[in-house]
Amino acid sequence: MNNIADPSICLWDPAPYLIVSNNIWGNFIYYSHLFPSLAILLIALFVLIHNPKGKAALSLFFLALAFTAWSMIDLVLWATDRSDLIMFFWSILVYFELLIYITSFYFIYTLIKKSWPTWRYELGIFIIFIPAFLFTHTALNLTGFDFTNCWREALEGPLWQNYVYTAELLIALWILIFSYLEICKPKNQHRKTELWLATGGVLAFLLSFSFGNIIGSFESDWEIGQYGLFGMPVFVIFLTFLLVRFETFKAKLIATEALIVGLGVLITSLLFVNKIENVQVIATLTLIITIALGILLVRSVSKEIKQREQIEKLASNLERANTRLKVLDKQKSEFVSIASHQLRSPLTAIRGYASLLLEGSFGVIPQKANEPLQRIDESSKLMALAIEDYLNVSRIESGNMKYSLSDFNLPTEVEHITDDLRADAMKKGLVLYFKKSLHSQGVIHADIGKVVQIIHNLIHNAIKYTPTGTITVLVRDDVHKKKVYVDIIDTGIGMDQETLHTIFQKFERAKNANSVNVSGTGLGLYVANKMAEAMGGNITGHSEGDDTGSRFTLEMPLAL
Repeated sequence: MNNIADPSICLWDPAPYLIVSNNIWGNFIYYSHLFPSLAILLIALFVLIHNPKGKAALSLFFLALAFTAWSMIDLVLWATDRSDLIMFFWSILVYFELLIYITSFYFIYTLIKKSWPTWRYELGIFIIFIPAFLFTHTALNLTGFDFTNCWREALEGPLWQNYVYTAELLIALWILIFSYLEICKPKNQHRKTELWLATGGVLAFLLSFSFGNIIGSFESDWEIGQYGLFGMPVFVIFLTFLLVRFETFKAKLIATEALIVGLGVLITSLLFVNKIENVQVIATLTLIITIALGILLVRSVSKEIKQREQIEKLASNLERANTRLKVLDKQKSEFVSIASHQLRSPLTAIRGYASLLLEGSFGVIPQKANEPLQRIDESSKLMALAIEDYLNVSRIESGNMKYSLSDFNLPTEVEHITDDLRADAMKKGLVLYFKKSLHSQGVIHADIGKVVQIIHNLIHNAIKYTPTGTITVLVRDDVHKKKVYVDIIDTGIGMDQETLHTIFQKFERAKNANSVNVSGTGLGLYVANKMAEAMGGNITGHSEGDDTGSRFTLEMPLAL
C-alpha cells in the first residue's frame, strides 16, 4: 500500500458538479477546454439558425457538439477524484473522439458537394466505428486505473494507442485527399480559395487535437497534451474568416456575431486563468483576432457603403428613366389611338365598297374580278381586327376602356358564338362542338359585348391554329366556388411550357404559330385577358407541348 498515492499529499478535492474543482486550477490551461468549445458551439448555432436547411451548417453543428462533449468529458477526468467516474468517462471518450473526425469529414464533404456523402462513404464510416462498438467496454480499451500517482489516470489499452489514433490519422488523410480531388474541379478561383481555407482550418484543428492526445497517451504527460486543444481556437479563426471574407453560408450577419462571440469568449477566459503567462497568451490571441477580423469587417462595411451609394445613384437614374418612359408610353398610346382612328375611316370605305361590288350593287362583275375582290374583303377584315386590337390596347393602357355591366346567361351567348363560327370551322374541315355541364343557370354580371369578344377571340384562335381534328367548347360551373368556366379545347399545334409563360403578353405568339397561320398581331390574348381581369375573371392556357393541342379556359364569377 506504500506505493499508493496519498490523497492528502495529492490534495485531491471533490467535484460536486463534475467539472468544478480545485484540481484543475493553477497550471492547467482551463480556458483551452471550455471556452473554445463554447465559442464553436455558439458560432455553429448561429450558422444553423441562418441556414436551417443547409447540410454543411448541420454538419458543423454536430462537429461542435462532438467537440463540446469531448471537452466536457475531459474536464470531468481532470476535476473528479472518483476512480469509477474516471474509468467510465475515459472509456466512452473514444466515441466522441471518433465523432469529431467523422463530423469533420461530413462538414468538408457537404461544404464542397452540397449534399450528404454517398452510401459507400457512409459504409466506410460505419466500418470504422465497429471496433469501438465491440471493444469500448473491454480491457482492449482501458486495462485498469493507476493509483500510484496524483494524476488519477486510466491505463489505456491497444484500442486507443493502436486503433483509434490510426483511424484518426487515416480520416485526416481521407479529408485531405478528398478535398484535393474535389477542389481542383471548380474553375472559380474564389471558390477554390474558400474551400482550401475550410479544409486547412479543419485539418489544423484535427492534427493539433491528435498531436496533443497522442503525446498524452504515449508520454503519460496529459498536461502537455492539453496544448493540442489550441487547434479549436485556430479552427474558430479560420471559420470566422470564411464567414467574413467569403460569406460562407450566405449570411453576412453571422460574421459580426462570430467576431463578437469569439472576442467575448477569449476575454471571459481571462477570469479563469491564474498565471500571467497564460493571460499573455490569451491577450495576444485576442489582439490577433481583433486586428485580422476587424480589418476584414471594415473593408466589408466600406465596400457595402460604396455599393449602397452606387445603388442609390442607379435608383435615382432609374426613377428618372421610368418617368420618361411613362411619358413616352403615354405618347405612344395616344399616337396608336390617333393612327388607328385615322385608318378606320378609309378602311371602312374599302370594306363597304368591296362588299357592294361582290353583291352586284354596281352591276355584274366580271368573273376574273371576283377573286381579287374577295381577297380585298378578307384582307380588310383582318386589318380591321388588327386596328381594333391596337385601339383596345391603347384604351386599356390609358385606362379609357369602358365596361357596361349587366346580368346575362353565359352558356347561351357561348352557344350562339359557336354556331356563328361553325361555318368557318367547316371550311377548314374541322368539327366544332358545343357542350355544357351546369348545376346553375350560368348567369354572370359582366359586359356582354366584351365577353362575346373574348369568346369569339378564343374560338377563332382555335380554328386558326388547328390544321385538322376537332374543337370542343365546354361550359361548366362550380357552385361551391361560385365560378363558371368556358373551356376551348382543340387538337391543334399546341405550345411548349416557355410559350405558355409568355402567351398573354403583348406581341407574343407561339413559336410554331407561323407554320399554320402567318396573320396575327400577338395582341388578341393580351386584350382578352385584360378584359376578363377587369370584369373579375381571368384566362389560363394549358398544353402538353407542341402538336398536342391546347386548352384555353375563361373563368368568370357567377352573378350573386
